Amino acid sequence: MTHMRNLQRSVVLVPVAILALALFVGVSGCAPKEPAVTGETLSIVIDCEANRKDEAEAVASQLRNIGIQAEARTWEWSAMKAEFMEGNRQLYMTDWGSSYFDPFDLAIPKLATGERGNYSFYSNPEVDDLLSQATSATDDETRKALYFEVQDIIYKDCPWVFGYCLEETAAASTKVGGWRVSMDSRINLHDVTVEGTGTIKIGLGIDKIVTMDPGNYRDRDTETVIRNVFDALVTRTWDGEVIPEIAESWETPDPTTYVFKIREGIKFHNGEALDADDVVFTFERILQENGIGGQTSPRLGLLGPLASVVKNDDYTVTFTLENPFPVFPQALCHFQIVPKDYVTEVGDAGFAEKPVGAGPFMFKEGRLDDQVVLTRFEDYYGGAPDLPPVGPARIDTVVFRMMPDPATRVAALKAGEIHIADKLPPDMADSLSGDPNAKVESVPGTRTYGIEFCLTKPPFDDVKVRQALNHAIDWDTIIATIYGGKATRLSTAFIPSGFGYNHDLKPYEYDPAKAVELLREAGFNVSLPTE
Repeated sequence: MTHMRNLQRSVVLVPVAILALALFVGVSGCAPKEPAVTGETLSIVIDCEANRKDEAEAVASQLRNIGIQAEARTWEWSAMKAEFMEGNRQLYMTDWGSSYFDPFDLAIPKLATGERGNYSFYSNPEVDDLLSQATSATDDETRKALYFEVQDIIYKDCPWVFGYCLEETAAASTKVGGWRVSMDSRINLHDVTVEGTGTIKIGLGIDKIVTMDPGNYRDRDTETVIRNVFDALVTRTWDGEVIPEIAESWETPDPTTYVFKIREGIKFHNGEALDADDVVFTFERILQENGIGGQTSPRLGLLGPLASVVKNDDYTVTFTLENPFPVFPQALCHFQIVPKDYVTEVGDAGFAEKPVGAGPFMFKEGRLDDQVVLTRFEDYYGGAPDLPPVGPARIDTVVFRMMPDPATRVAALKAGEIHIADKLPPDMADSLSGDPNAKVESVPGTRTYGIEFCLTKPPFDDVKVRQALNHAIDWDTIIATIYGGKATRLSTAFIPSGFGYNHDLKPYEYDPAKAVELLREAGFNVSLPTE
């Protein structure tokens, strides 16, 4: 899940001249170059969104402390993204999330050459090869060793200023039972109760969701709504174990073949029986180019090397992969089954407007940029047998409200206007700590935060400059003062909760003297405050 929006943004569009400070050396990130003219001033503009302005200002202040001319500028997300995708910016605050608990959905899109999230234009053939090997290796120890090699290379190349991983924090009314914060940001309402009412209201930290079509989005908040309306073949427990949901069981006769037995007796919200035809149709509309309303599904890449889905009989389906892909069962957690006959009848646009699933709640009404109302599906098959409670949902009505401002969400929770406030910054969460009517929960996050360089232009085509900035920023102080200590420092772009993370590789130390030394070697006029 890979969208990066949490709060409202303000728009400040200011053109910036990028200084030609050194010789161009390519984008491998490995080779140092001859220093530029001694005594040159290093000027940096840190681009960010409004929700990270305080952090960007703190970074700029720390850089100015060693003689760098640094300032922070705030952008609206889409405008900033367009600029750095064209290579027009120097560096910018970045974040990227993964729901796979595996580098497949984080390291590859952000670090592999030419991938969709590689906005720094980082390119290292050795990293590409190692990531490719790790994706298809079937032995966990082999995959782990390969990911360790990638982290060692990335650590030295420094395509980013490596930052931190924030905890996922949310709050709920004490009247809410059966609620837990999920590491992958899902809000599972099948298990939830609210004392004294049959309606639960959730304040989402966004201004809109993308769609109600489970085949046509790449957004965590959209998924949290969709996964209360639709179920998948498999799901995950709170600690990340993949277990059957719509599927009764599955087997893997070889590393590229998965055979799923579908649970009989499951109904869609319109009364149709769910069978193998629906499963095949669900995946074919994603695999097919221009398969959803004339456009290719944005979820296609999440399926990795899936080549085909074939019906064996009414309740058995075989998935065939082009090559081994050990995270395939995890991937299937994020692909909800849709009704073939209904979608064919009403079309893709009609389906998105009035979705029909087989999950615990039915779509009643709503607007993507306002609120979405769901009602309990009385004929629900019960969900994953290994994830109690099993049976129909315990609440009658669900209301998802779009509330991008965290202060508004907190105020609404205190006033009893909502029962769950999603995605709370630490200071907002702390404001609820003394409220006897609220409870706050945090879990390890699955999103990296840092600063991404533009590697195609000076000065950040010089690895010494990139390493220097990793030493020049005091992340520990930023985490303590801005994020209330609710974050973990990162040594690379990998996350601690994910597979293959090297806990022995320590983050860059805050060392202004080392930063100054490296920048002087690169030809820049910088100095420590005491000099």
